[in-house]
Amino acid sequence: MTAMQPHAHAPARTAIRIVAGFDLLATVPLALPVIGGWWLALLFSGFGVLGAPVEWLPWPASTLVFCHLAGVLAVLWNGARFLRPERWLALSDSAGRVAVAALFVYGVLGLGASPALWLFVVTELAGAVVQLLAARRLR
Repeated sequence: MTAMQPHAHAPARTAIRIVAGFDLLATVPLALPVIGGWWLALLFSGFGVLGAPVEWLPWPASTLVFCHLAGVLAVLWNGARFLRPERWLALSDSAGRVAVAALFVYGVLGLGASPALWLFVVTELAGAVVQLLAARRLR
C-alpha cells in the first residue's frame, strides 16, 4: 500500500478550514467588548426574525463577561483548526459540536431559551458531519 500524497488530503483540509472559517466569523464578534452584547442579541433574536434584537438588551454584566470569555476561547479554538486542519482537531470539534447541539436542545426545550437556537442545532450538527467526513479522508 502506498502512502497518499499530501495534495490528496487537500479537499478534506479545505472542508475543515471552511467550517473553522465560518465559526471564526460567528465567534469573533462575541470576543469583542461592546460588539459582543449586540452580536449576542442578534443571534438570540434570530437576526430580528423573532423580535427586535434590542429587546435582549441590556445584558447583565456577568453575561457579557462570559460572552467575551467564550468568544476568546472559541476564536482560539477555531483559529487553531483553521491554521492546522488536522484529523484529531476535526474529530474533537465534531464531538464538541454534538455536545453543544444537545445543550442547545436542552436550552430551548428545558429552559425556554430562544427558539433561534434551533438554527444553531442544525449548524452544529452539519459542521460535525462535514468534519467527520473530512477526518475519515485524512486517515
